[in-house]
Amino acid sequence: MKGLLFFFLLLAFRLRARSGFLSSLALTNYSEFGLIVASVALPDWLVPLAISVAISFVISAPLNRFAHVIFERYASGLSRFEGQKHHPDEQPLSVGNSRVLIMGMGRTGTAAYDWVAKHEPDLMGLDSDPAKALKHQREGRNVVFADAEDASFWHGLHMPEVHSVILALGDIEGKLIAARMLRKLGFRGYIVAHTMYSDEAHQIREAGANEAYLTMDETGVALASHIMHRAEPSPD
Repeated sequence: MKGLLFFFLLLAFRLRARSGFLSSLALTNYSEFGLIVASVALPDWLVPLAISVAISFVISAPLNRFAHVIFERYASGLSRFEGQKHHPDEQPLSVGNSRVLIMGMGRTGTAAYDWVAKHEPDLMGLDSDPAKALKHQREGRNVVFADAEDASFWHGLHMPEVHSVILALGDIEGKLIAARMLRKLGFRGYIVAHTMYSDEAHQIREAGANEAYLTMDETGVALASHIMHRAEPSPD
């Protein structure tokens, strides 16, 4: 009941169904602060309340672990509860004339952006952290706030000139969702991602990416390339 209450309350504040769903899941478990109140006001109920709080965490933990997957499965049904007007941060996004799109602007995404910018000026970065997007903007990068794991984000995305997408998202679920949605929307360009594990690389390729490189392998290649490109010292 608490989760449902928060879901509809957040929709009333014009958030999209996905934002409301993920937030309500995070708030579903009982607050441990209630135990402090119970120890003073209801000491006889402290033990059953403590058990209830513990059980609520046991239930909510796996739900939050697979929250993105759950929403992706039931997105169409949950989205029916959305209002016609949305919060300003959740409006449809157009990438304009950008030809390269980088999803996730952490360390890997930033390094990729700076390298691509030397060869292709028409590029854009996306990040789900508004503060991080603003920081990149102040540093001169074309980065906007957007959550690539949000199904509603894809429905409002306009990317007519994009020919390549780099998936630099921090979690495997985000990369899988992004790759699947790009192909579902008819994107025929090149999709590349990175990951720490070979089994995840296989999943990313199956989701629609052209290639998924192992992060540590590519780090070794990059280090070796510095030696190969280094000028040979003279015999003297």
